[in-house]
Amino acid sequence: MAGGFNIVNTLLFPAPDSSYDLDTFPEEELIWLPRTLDPDDPNVEANVPCLFLTSNSARFMMLYLHSNAEDLGRCYNFCNMLRMQFQVNVLAVEYPGYGICPGGQADEMSVIANARLAFRFATEADTVQVLEFPTEDIIVVGRSVGSGPALHIAAEARTYGVILICPFLSVREVVRCHLGRVADFIEERFPNKEKIKNISGFLLIVHGKKDTVVPWSHGQELYETCTRRKRLVSPEDMTHNASLLSDPAIFIVPVLQFFGLPDYNFEPLRIPRWVFDASLTPTLLRMDQKAVAPKRLGTTCNGRAPRSQSRLQEGSNDAAQGMSDSKPDRSTADAVQQ
Repeated sequence: MAGGFNIVNTLLFPAPDSSYDLDTFPEEELIWLPRTLDPDDPNVEANVPCLFLTSNSARFMMLYLHSNAEDLGRCYNFCNMLRMQFQVNVLAVEYPGYGICPGGQADEMSVIANARLAFRFATEADTVQVLEFPTEDIIVVGRSVGSGPALHIAAEARTYGVILICPFLSVREVVRCHLGRVADFIEERFPNKEKIKNISGFLLIVHGKKDTVVPWSHGQELYETCTRRKRLVSPEDMTHNASLLSDPAIFIVPVLQFFGLPDYNFEPLRIPRWVFDASLTPTLLRMDQKAVAPKRLGTTCNGRAPRSQSRLQEGSNDAAQGMSDSKPDRSTADAVQQ
């Protein structure tokens, strides 16, 4: 709900202190998207920050919608693991009020709007302003509250697949689990059980049985509701905020097997020249910096990875845990329906 203080929105999107600034990430990994996707739009104060991690000759792109306790800085290592382990491009979008993203208190509609903007940037056709990535090669990934915007996007467009990590049936049903009939008095948000009926791609759900924030039964019911090819992974000891990299069998192996990753496309990924233009950064943020990066005209990835691809954040363990060089067995049948 827009306008004024709303206790449900505040509890649903309790933005943590920003874990990053303009200089945190390697060069050419933090980008700003104009609301209109027009780099000449003068309203730079409304631009949305995203992480854009490219992978050499990758067929797929993962659109990552983070949990409500993360921002782009906190999920960087996980996104980098997605890129390195699965050899995919990764686009992670920030929520209003999170990190250095303008927009005030996040709510259902503003988060969906940011997710839609990132999806349009990746896939919108017939314009030189965006990536023109095939929607059929997009895998939407949503963690916890991120499962809401993820399913909203996947229900609107034909994507290759959806990965949901600790998802919920709806906000009202989560409240019902904890507060009983109080749920009847709140406005519904993110009706995931209805949205999942309309997805066109494959579905992978990872939900631990020791999740005390969103009960495992939510993931199970979403799985049962979906009519597409699907798989449910439900580790016995996994909690809501557990690391997905501590055991390859929890996340890495199921993703490799179920989606048949990695896969390749040797057509060059052409990135619009405006994407890395520092002048797209909101003015107030630039004024807060001691020095602003010079204006860059951007790049095209003609079969080569950007310089930043080989860089990991110093001290990162998550990006390395659980990685395997073995070829996945694509014949998996564990809880898979064709």
